[in-house]
Amino acid sequence: MKNLGKIVIASALALAFIALSQANTSVSENSFSVDQGGTLYIDTDSGSIEVESHELDTVEVMVRRKSDDLEVDVSQNGNDVKIKGTRKGFGFMSFGKSGAHFLIKVPRRYSTDLRTSGGSIELAAITGEVDAYTSGGSITLGKIVGDVKVKTSGGSISVDEVVGNVNAHTSGGSVKVRFAAQPTQDSRLTTSGGSITAYLESSVGINLDAKTSGGRVSSEFAVKGLIKRTKIKGEINGGGPQLTLKTSGGSVRVKKL
Repeated sequence: MKNLGKIVIASALALAFIALSQANTSVSENSFSVDQGGTLYIDTDSGSIEVESHELDTVEVMVRRKSDDLEVDVSQNGNDVKIKGTRKGFGFMSFGKSGAHFLIKVPRRYSTDLRTSGGSIELAAITGEVDAYTSGGSITLGKIVGDVKVKTSGGSISVDEVVGNVNAHTSGGSVKVRFAAQPTQDSRLTTSGGSITAYLESSVGINLDAKTSGGRVSSEFAVKGLIKRTKIKGEINGGGPQLTLKTSGGSVRVKKL
């Protein structure tokens, strides 16, 4: 009976904590008129980021916070929109409450510069430059027409389709990128622990430099050059910009789209 009483008390406390957390949740919204071709800047001490594109010439900002310990400032400078999230406290009372979710809608042709110290980043189809970094979380991108630079200290990276050049690195997780067109500059995909898969449109010409310290390297394309179990280096379709694929632990695969 004593154990049952402890379970009942623990359950009641858990429900009370959940109710309190939900009660403290706040939502703020802003809307800005912009022209195509601007840039969305986000720099936050915590929180996940989700960016979608729409057919309107506006930037719609919605921020959902568990409490007011993350101060959010939103401003406009010309066609650019800047969002700054500053955490105000790190004490016991703020533990577990500082999470935030940024949901942003931008014009179809718009660039993004996204930074979070803890949380995932998701970006839907967009035309523009993409620069994204998280200290802990995955990065997932849709179809991107533009150059991509992404980095996470712990999480996977996935780019559904890119027409441009890519520089992607994770300290722990897999990397998957689909190149839908001929890169015009060098691209680099690296991970300290995980697999790498690069999908290439059949006519893409590159100089491939693929290597793993723990796994194997494979290519569905014919490669003119050095081919070993853990390393492939040479030309695909006559060569072109260099595509570097390197992992310290995992497989490396080059596949046809």
